[in-house]
Amino acid sequence: MPTPFSSLERRIDYHFGDPTLLQQALRHASLDLGVEDNQRLEFLGDAILGLTIAEALYRKFPHADEGKLDRMRAGIVSGPVLAAKAGELQLEQYLLVSDAQRMHHAKPSQSMLEDALEAVIGAIYLDGGLTAAQHTIAKLFGEQLSQDMHAASAGTPKSRLQEWTQKHNAGATPDYILRSVDGPDHARTYLVAVELSGQVLGEGRGSSLKAAEIAAAEAALQMLTAE
Repeated sequence: MPTPFSSLERRIDYHFGDPTLLQQALRHASLDLGVEDNQRLEFLGDAILGLTIAEALYRKFPHADEGKLDRMRAGIVSGPVLAAKAGELQLEQYLLVSDAQRMHHAKPSQSMLEDALEAVIGAIYLDGGLTAAQHTIAKLFGEQLSQDMHAASAGTPKSRLQEWTQKHNAGATPDYILRSVDGPDHARTYLVAVELSGQVLGEGRGSSLKAAEIAAAEAALQMLTAE
C-alpha cells in the first residue's frame, strides 16, 4: 500500500520495514523533540557515509596515497554535494520543521538538507543493515565515485588551503577558530576565522560549523591567490 514516503523510497531505492525510522530521519531539531528528532540518526549516517565512500575510493584507487584518498573523500561528502543530493531526492518536501522555523526560513538551509540526507542513510542502516545503506549510497553518489583521480582529488576549500599553507609555510597547517554563534538552537549562524601562525587569513559564516569553516577557507584562498 502506498505511503506518504513511497516516492522518496523509490528515489533512494529502499523500502523501509520500519517506516518510523524514516519519519524520525525527517524531523528537524526545531520541533524540540529531544532524542526523537533526526540528530542522532544524522550522527550515525555521517559515519556510515564516510566509511562507505572511503572504502569505495580505497578499492578503486589502489595506488593513491592517504592524502589523495582523504581529499577525494572530503570532496564527495562535502556540504554542497550532500545538499545537492538532498535536492535531487526532494527531501525539502518531506522535512518536518516547527512553525517558527518555517515562519523565519521558508526553505530549509543547506545544513538542514545535509543533516536530513545523512539521517536517512542512518535510518536505512538501522532498518536494513550496512549492505542496504551501501547500496543507496552507491546509487546516490555514483557520479562522484566514477570520477578519475585528478577530478576527484581536486579537494575541498579546506584541503586546498592546507596544501597551500604547507607548501608555502614550511609544512604549517591552518587553525579554525570559532568567533561567535548567533541565533536560536535550530537556526544557528556560526562565524569562523582561519588563522596561520596567529595571522587571520579569512573569515566565513555558515548555518553549521562545517559550512562556516569552508566559507573561511574559501575567503582565505581568494585572498592568498590574489596576492
